[in-house]
Amino acid sequence: MNESREQQMLAGQSSIAQKVFGHVPIQARWSARDIHGAVLAANASGASAYAVRRALGELKDAGLIREPIGGKFQRDVATPKPKKETSMPQAAKQTVVSIKKPEGALDVLAALSGEVVSLSDEFSKRMKVLASRIEEVALSVESERESNAEAITKAKRLQEALREFA
Repeated sequence: MNESREQQMLAGQSSIAQKVFGHVPIQARWSARDIHGAVLAANASGASAYAVRRALGELKDAGLIREPIGGKFQRDVATPKPKKETSMPQAAKQTVVSIKKPEGALDVLAALSGEVVSLSDEFSKRMKVLASRIEEVALSVESERESNAEAITKAKRLQEALREFA
């Protein structure tokens, strides 16, 4: 992947994913915990470990990083875009007349239909990825809610015990 394509894809990611991307190693393979530690150590973000794991999933789904071994992440080196050589201007420009065969209305409609089908396929894939990300977030919210409910119950028990001693 060249640098410009990588930057375009990275621009479409969340801000946490963009920050995490810079800390995913190129040559080594790091776990989500190691990457989270690197992000915290660099003061790039104060995101939770879950947010970093979610960002790694987003980056992996986008093709910006890969997971060669389960739970270990790595990114590839972006190849610089080759610079075009400037050519010397020609003394005399040749004019080329192209004879284009007129397309029929059915050919144009068939081409447009193909574009619509490919667009719908791409949209469908992106919607599925988005739905899975929403599901992950919903599950994490639910688990946080359950742990908060347990903490509240324990706090109430502690408060009652302190009232008994007072």
